[in-house]
Amino acid sequence: MKGLLTAWMVATGFAAFSQLPYSWTSGVDPGWTNSGALQWRTACNYVTTNCTGNYSNNLNTTYTSPSIDASCANASTISVAFTAFGNAEYQYDFLFILYSLDNGATWINPYGAGIGWTGNFGNSPGSTIPAITLPTSSNIRFRLNFQSDNSFVYTGYKITNFTVSCNVVLPVEMVSFTGKRVGNENSLSWTTLSEKNNDYFDVEWSVNPEAELWTSIAHINAYGTGNSEAKQNYGTVHSSPAAGKKNYYRITQVDKDGTRRTFDEWTVVDNTMKENPLKEIVNLMGQQVTETTPGLVIYVYEDGTKVKKYQ
Repeated sequence: MKGLLTAWMVATGFAAFSQLPYSWTSGVDPGWTNSGALQWRTACNYVTTNCTGNYSNNLNTTYTSPSIDASCANASTISVAFTAFGNAEYQYDFLFILYSLDNGATWINPYGAGIGWTGNFGNSPGSTIPAITLPTSSNIRFRLNFQSDNSFVYTGYKITNFTVSCNVVLPVEMVSFTGKRVGNENSLSWTTLSEKNNDYFDVEWSVNPEAELWTSIAHINAYGTGNSEAKQNYGTVHSSPAAGKKNYYRITQVDKDGTRRTFDEWTVVDNTMKENPLKEIVNLMGQQVTETTPGLVIYVYEDGTKVKKYQ
């Protein structure tokens, strides 16, 4: 990775957003401050350096939030994530995220100086980065910084969402949920990192999730006593998915007292398509890895589909 990030000074005096969760509203200008090409562009309703065509050479452009009140009554940390699609020259042009706890006097890269995103984020709606965990703060600001070198330009990144939320501790911490077609069946798998008083998982299926039409297809009991601080891998098979349609799946976790919590993350298996060959496996920095690489990795398929997995 090349280049260290530059701390740009920006005007102060923003009123803090009062409460988490904080999130951009789709299609609405977030109202952050730009320096250079990276900005909200009404022609395409994205935060980007350019709506059409390619970005320019030699960019160092930023988009900076107002102060956000990210204090949490029931959590000591926050999660930060954004969603983007598009492409940048791999290992030469980068998108960085920074945060400041002193109103922009200094900026911190949570991954380390010079480490950011590069390469292909895929087609719309693109990819959501794994959440970044930061300490709570009553006055935090965020900055997106896009840099390009002096050769080869691509379509650039279109940033469609930015969210900040409190990390409330849940009884079950699930870190991945994936699905794939195997013959005429759909194979589903998920991983938890910790469990407390977990009874079972209710696996639900839909071909019309927008209408909230879900059908329970499996109850998978928790391992052991339902209390664990170690990684646990689960799986089930949907033997009769809808042929020629997209099949959506979600998981509802059920406590021993009957309390139900539905995880926000869905997985979808597209049964309208032929088997999709795997192109490569990469880590969060876009570097190629293998099926035995531990941690969170991204499976990239020939059609551009990307699936996050925790190994």
